[in-house]
This record gives sequence, C-alpha cells and structure tokens, in this order.
Amino acid sequence: MRSESSGCENLTVSPLEVNGYAEFFQQFDSLNLKSGEKVTVKTDSIAADSTAKKPFLQMAIEYNADDSVTFSLTGQKVFLTNNAFVKYGATELRAYYIELDIAKKEAFAYGIKDSTDKFIHTPEFKDGTEEFKCKELKYNFETGKGLVNEVITEQESGYVHSEITKRMDDKTFFLKNGKYTTCDHPHPHFYVRMTKAKMIKDDKIVSGPLHIVLEDVPLPVGLPFGFFPFSSKYSSGILLPSYGEEARRGFNLRGGGYYWAINDYVDLAVRGDIFSNGSWGTYVQSKYKKRYRYSGRLETEYHKNKYGDKGLDDYSEATDFAVRWTHTQDSKANPYRTFSASVNFSTSENDRNNSTSIDKIVNNQKQSSISYSKKWPGSPFSLNGSLRHSQNSRDTTISLTLPSLSLNMTQIYPFRTKGKSSNLKWYDKVGVSYSSKMENRINIKEKELMSSSLTKDWKNGYQHSIPVTTNFKLARDLTLSPTLNYQGVLYSRSIRRHWDETLNKTVDDTIQGIQYAHNYSTSASLSLSPKIYGMYTFNKTSKIEAIRHVMTPSISVSYTPEIGVDRDKYYRTYKRDGKDIEYSIFDGSLYGTPTGAKESGSINLSLDNNVEAKIRTANDTTGNEDFKKVKLLESLKFSTSYNMFADSLNWSNIRMTGRTKIFNSKLDLSFNSTVDPYALNANNVKINKFGPRITNASIDLGFRLSSSDFKGEDEKGGKEGEKTPDEMKFVQFDVPWSFSLDYGWTYSKPTIKSNVNQNVGLRGDFSLTPKWKINFSTGYDFANKAVTATQFSLIRDLHCWQMTFSTIPFGTYQSYNFKLNVKSSVLQDLKYEKKKVWQDN
Repeated sequence: MRSESSGCENLTVSPLEVNGYAEFFQQFDSLNLKSGEKVTVKTDSIAADSTAKKPFLQMAIEYNADDSVTFSLTGQKVFLTNNAFVKYGATELRAYYIELDIAKKEAFAYGIKDSTDKFIHTPEFKDGTEEFKCKELKYNFETGKGLVNEVITEQESGYVHSEITKRMDDKTFFLKNGKYTTCDHPHPHFYVRMTKAKMIKDDKIVSGPLHIVLEDVPLPVGLPFGFFPFSSKYSSGILLPSYGEEARRGFNLRGGGYYWAINDYVDLAVRGDIFSNGSWGTYVQSKYKKRYRYSGRLETEYHKNKYGDKGLDDYSEATDFAVRWTHTQDSKANPYRTFSASVNFSTSENDRNNSTSIDKIVNNQKQSSISYSKKWPGSPFSLNGSLRHSQNSRDTTISLTLPSLSLNMTQIYPFRTKGKSSNLKWYDKVGVSYSSKMENRINIKEKELMSSSLTKDWKNGYQHSIPVTTNFKLARDLTLSPTLNYQGVLYSRSIRRHWDETLNKTVDDTIQGIQYAHNYSTSASLSLSPKIYGMYTFNKTSKIEAIRHVMTPSISVSYTPEIGVDRDKYYRTYKRDGKDIEYSIFDGSLYGTPTGAKESGSINLSLDNNVEAKIRTANDTTGNEDFKKVKLLESLKFSTSYNMFADSLNWSNIRMTGRTKIFNSKLDLSFNSTVDPYALNANNVKINKFGPRITNASIDLGFRLSSSDFKGEDEKGGKEGEKTPDEMKFVQFDVPWSFSLDYGWTYSKPTIKSNVNQNVGLRGDFSLTPKWKINFSTGYDFANKAVTATQFSLIRDLHCWQMTFSTIPFGTYQSYNFKLNVKSSVLQDLKYEKKKVWQDN
C-alpha cells in the first residue's frame, strides 16, 4: 500500500523512538503538506522505559521534491521525484529521483534522459568537503559506504573518472575501469586508463595494469601498475629523465634524478645527464624560504664532456662547472641590516658546451655580487661589505674583488644646534662627511686564477676622504660653495723603478711594507641657475590650448688654488738615455697617488630645455573643458666648459643630449652628439684653431605597440596578479598581439676617418586564433650586412596539452625544438620532444 503527497517540501522526520513505523506513516496518508511544514511524532511516556532500543536515526532527515513524495507503508520507504533532495547531518544528496529506505538508512538516486537522450539532473553528492556528480548512486547514511556509477572527482589538479566506484568511507574508494587525467573536459582528450585501482582521497591512487589513451586512441604505452600521489604539500620522489640524441655526444638521458622535500623551508634536487660517448653532467639545485625573513635558490652544475673518438686527433675533453645563487632578504626582516646575493659564475665555455638557450650562449658577460650593509639607528655611520665578480667569456678574463669594505658617515653639521632649520648662520651650513673603502682586487685569465699569488698578483689598499662643504646664498639663483677635502691611501707595497740596459726596458722592484700617503685640496665655486618660462597660447577654437617652453641655463665658475703635500714625497726619477723620467712609487696601485691640486679654474656652461603642450579633450559631464599635458620634448641639453688657466685648447667638447616620448609614449626617442670646437692639422693632431667638427653622435628609437593599447580601461582590467611558478611555465593567450621595433644609429669620427653603424631589432607575438600564437625576434646589422640572432616559435594551445615548435633558422646557432607536453605539472613528464642542438652544426 502506498500513500502519495503532492507538492511536498521541507518534510522533516525527527529521530524515532517507536517501533511501529507503519503507524507513523499512516498519519500522512493522502495529506497535502504545506511548504516548510514539519511533522514530528511524540513518544508515549509510559512506553519509553529503560529497555527501549537505541534510536536507529541519530539525526533528523530532511527531504523534499518538486513533483511528488510517495511513501511505502509496509516497506518504510520514501520515493521522491523531480529535483529530489535528502539531507542527513552533513550529508546532502540531490537528483531527479531518490528512493529513501528509512529502515536500512540507504538512498538510491539516478537522473533522467532528456529529448536528446542525454542524462540530466544526475545525482549530486556532498559530504563535508567531498563533492561529486555521477550517473547512479546507492549510499548508506550510517556506514558511509556506497556504490557509484560513472563518477568524476577532482584530486589536486587532476580528475578521476570511474565506471564503477565502491565507497568504503570518506577516504577510501575502489575503482573499476577508471581514468586519471588532468584535462577538465567531461570527455577528456587524454587519460591514463586503469583496469582497477584503489584511491585514498587527497593522498594517492594505486593502480593495476594501465595504459595511455590519447583522443580515444589507446597508445602502445603501458605499465603493469601505477602510483599517482596527491598532496597539497610537496613531497620527495624520482625525477624522470628525458631522452635525446646529439651528433657529438651520442644518445643521452638528461635531467633524471631525485627530488628531496627536506621540510617546509628547504628542498633539494639532484639531477644527472649521461651520454653514450662517455660524457656526463650533474646538477644540484636547492630552494629555501623563511617567511618574512629571506628566500633564495642555489644551483651548481658540473660537466665532463668528451668529443671525437679516443686515440684520434680530433679527440678532446672539456671540464666545465657553474655556480648560481640568489638570496633576497625580506623587507620586513630588519630595517637596519640587509644581506643579498646574486651569483653567476662559470667556466667560460660552460654555456656554449652545455646550454640549449640562445640567450645564455650569446651572452659573454657575467657579473656576481654578494653584499651586506648595516646602519646604526640614530647614527650617521653605515657599514657596507661586498664580494664582486665579473667575467668575459670571449677572452676568458675574470675580475674579482674579494672583499670590498666601506665605512661611511653621512653629512653632519657640527656647528648647528639640534633641530634648527631656519635663520641659519654661515657656520650652521658647514657640513662634514666621511667615506672610506678597502678592497682586494685581481684581473686575470681564467686558467691563471688558481695559481695567482696574493702578494704579487692581487692589488689591495685602503682609501678614505673627509670633505668639508658649505654654501652661501648671495642672491635668489646665485650660490657660492667653498670646499675643503682631505684624502689618504694605505698600501701594502710600493715600487722603485730603474732602466735595465741589458733587457732594454724598465724594471720595477717591489718594496713590501705598509705605506701611507695623503694630500689635501680646496676649491670654491659660484653658480647661477635660473629658470626662464615662455608661453604661446592659441585661439579658443584650436585643439591646442598652449605650448610652454622652460629653459634652465646654468653657469658656474670654479677655482682651485695650488696647495697640498710636496710632490717629491711620492715621486721619484730614474735615468734613461741621460734624461730624468718621473714616476710615482704607487704606480699601478688601486687608488693611484694622492697629489695636491695645481692651480686651475673653469667656467661651466649648460642650457636645458623642456617643451610641453596643453591639449583640449572632450568636455566632462559638467560642461567644463578638460585638458591634458603632452610632453613634446622632455629634455634638450647643451653643455661645455672653459679652462681659464690652460695655455691653449681652453674649450672642452660641446655635448648635446636629448630625449622625448611621443605618440602616447609608444615611441621612445633619445639622441646625443659631441662637437669638438678645434680643428686638426695634416697629421690629425688637434691644434689651437677654431674648426668645430662632430666627433660622435647617436640616435636610438624604440617603438612599442600591443592590442591592449586600443582597449578601454574597463577592458584592460586591473593590475595583473602574481603568477605561480607553474603558470609562468606556459604561454598566456590573453594578449592577441604585441610588437616592438628598436633602431640604433651611431656615428664616430675622432680624426679623419669616420665609422657609421646601424642596427634594427624586431620582436613580437600575435595570436592567429585564440589557440595559435606566434613569437619571433630578429634583427639586421647594416655594418656587417647580416641578420642578427633570429628566433621563431609557434605555440598551439591544445586545451590540456601544449605544442611548441621553436627554431633558430640560420646562423651559427641554427637549431630547432619540437615539444608536445601536458600542461599540468602533475604529469609534466608525459611529453614528446624532438630537437636538434646547435652544437651538431
């Protein structure tokens, strides 16, 4: 017997304390319940004794349906049709049809087919944080066990499809005919087919026999078992190598190794390369981070390469290594003490022999710096220390500064009352500062570095200076600035020079021992730097409201008297061909020889120009005119000087520099030139005769344009958010196109011979369709009449896959690389790669 109730909503059955279920359901026979109405049954106080059974429903069951709710009076079942809903505690179930068995505490649910024979309103299950959709579901509310047909669940950037799933509890599931994929499409473009598997939620999948299916085509790639770890935390594991082939080193496996997740702050990855001709390489990488304190990355690599056949003339071996380290201190860590590092050190041939990046291969310069600084709060003193390195891979020259230490004092005013800032007397403006540095340097060839001598090859020294300055405002734009400066140096050795007749050259004898030298100088300067404004206004019908021209002329006169330590104290002479030749005992030292100033004086002249326009734009909503400023010329500066005490060639070169941005800052323009005011004689020697000539000039143009420049502010959106490391590995298809063009022109004519160089660079990217993107970069050197390094890449977004083809089509570094890979980092080793490296040319 069944009793139906139409239009039932929010019907609640409270925990039952009676054994007569039929009597309970008879109360609802042919009743139409109002929306939200709840029905409960109270227990007879006499019947409820201590021997009563424990309630079989520990919590209330809520259920409803849009069409009908049907009750079975003998089977204790409820049948819900159309948008059926059941809730028991934290467990919720929605479907087109739900059959609820109160006695067994079970629910059976399924969807319905629409006119296109497609299932709709399929079961949607939710239990706490667990959510999934399926075709059919049978679930026990008490045990938490269930049987699910055709379910899809998401697991840490991956998706698990299963034809039949047995739910043991909220963590453990058994799968039959399952699929694992990172494709979020309902019908995935690729997946790993699993015959049977066990899944532990948010932990792992352990599978039996499996194989890869691509676009529903099974590939002949399979394994007898599989293991897929899931974790919100990174974990240790094996790094799979990639396979390749080179003409010089043979077949290879590259990048294989082990990743060790040491803890939440530091990790370690060890990789290796091996080649069939005996070459090999190792890589050790570690990242570390402590929140609000510091972060960094350390990378080392070592390579042993063999080329040719052993025993033949073309056989050779090369050993290369590299060290890269970056360390950044968080700005919140310490406001008075900082430590940072940027190290990029390698053998000169490392990138050429082992890198596949064209940017690394063509880069001949490398720099490194490790620095530490400390400030004392409330004190003008600061301490800085650094280790610096630079190298030229082309000529294998290395320059090292190990270490560089400096102690500085910012300017203080010893005669000024603390806190005084107005009505200053002349002595209140007297400022004193202090600077000092100590360095140990060497400039040497790479192969000679390890055998260098600290006392013979390294240069070291200490230098400090104490400048005393003040200024007087004689008029509005006229300032007098006298200075007094003391300078001293400390060296660990000096030289004595003589002429060796036998060797026919000068010979320096090194005298070891601490040597201190000092000197002092004074000078005064008078400067005038006013601003001159000019304005031209247009009529009211013109688009241009006005043009403003600002000129900033500057003239300064400086004088330095002859003062300082006697020159003979640090200078000696030696005889050569009967002549006395002067030299300094500190020749070749780090900071040279401190010498007293000779009498000198100069007049410095400069003129800077700035031109801006005021442009009318559309009226605002109040009807008032709106204007915007446009810079027509950011700067156009001319400068020169005149030496008052020189006996000839008094004028220095005339320097002109300029820069501006036009077309809404799309085009950057900078230019400069140098004019020598004196003529040359027949021997190309400058003479004291007026004959201006351009000795060098240059023009640089940079044009940038992208599709976002043609969008409104609403289309552009806000500031781009930070990208995760996984997101940065893949191309973004949001910008349809971007384009940049750079042009450089240089002219040089120091004497009679001139030299002109021109080069142009072009780079950009554009999307043929939302799924196709092209990147390119190229250039042309007009002097060499050759195309510069050219790169071209084609990228295809395949939804869950990405295809990339990149090539350097010609030149020394001609190469190509084709790669088809899964986007998700979870299956990053599922890829196909084919390439030709430039070393095989």
